[in-house]
Amino acid sequence: MNKITSLLISALLVTPLVNTAHAKWELGDICYGYATATGSGYSGGALLLDPIPQDMEITALNRNQLDYRGVKAALAGAYLQVSGPNGSTVVYVTDLYPEGGDCALDLSFNAFEKIGDLKDGKIDINWVLIEAPVNGNVVYRIKEGSNPYWAAVQFRNVKYPVIEMKYMRDNQWISAPKTDYNHFILEHVGNNNIAIEFTDIKGNTLRDTLPPMLQSTSSAYLITGNVQL
Repeated sequence: MNKITSLLISALLVTPLVNTAHAKWELGDICYGYATATGSGYSGGALLLDPIPQDMEITALNRNQLDYRGVKAALAGAYLQVSGPNGSTVVYVTDLYPEGGDCALDLSFNAFEKIGDLKDGKIDINWVLIEAPVNGNVVYRIKEGSNPYWAAVQFRNVKYPVIEMKYMRDNQWISAPKTDYNHFILEHVGNNNIAIEFTDIKGNTLRDTLPPMLQSTSSAYLITGNVQL
């Protein structure tokens, strides 16, 4: 075997090891990353989940997992079981961790203290998506500025995050795109009840009906739905 052939074989053997990429996180997987701590996320978060109780254990989530499979804010409002050096706890995803790496969380102080020492600043963690500890039916948040021509709808009090929404218009199901700020956009819905269909991240699908949109609104309001996933 000549020298050139030997070098080519060596390169082929080494290359897969050098270029192996970190596998993408999928539902059911344990996500291994790190956690930092923050005092923010209770109000004014990117995912518009206010109001959030000040004693609730919450987290900001990195973009890789937040936008699961390309769906904007897919894991907004999710509940995660997170484990660290000193134990485990459950946190509610309320914000984006823009500079966070893969699987990284920016935990509230009360959550961080349950699984690690605040003095460390940054700790190794792992987490998994779990069913939300909710009761009652789905709740819809109608964003301020919504009207019969343009409306933004957010899902709350769901067992798993909702990643797809459709609404009936002119006897056709129309897909409602999801935004970075965790709302689905509906257009030209008129002044009648709105039939909707939505699917959570686990693939469960339900249908419900929203009341007509107000002609105008300067503040967001909540509507309790008739179903639960």
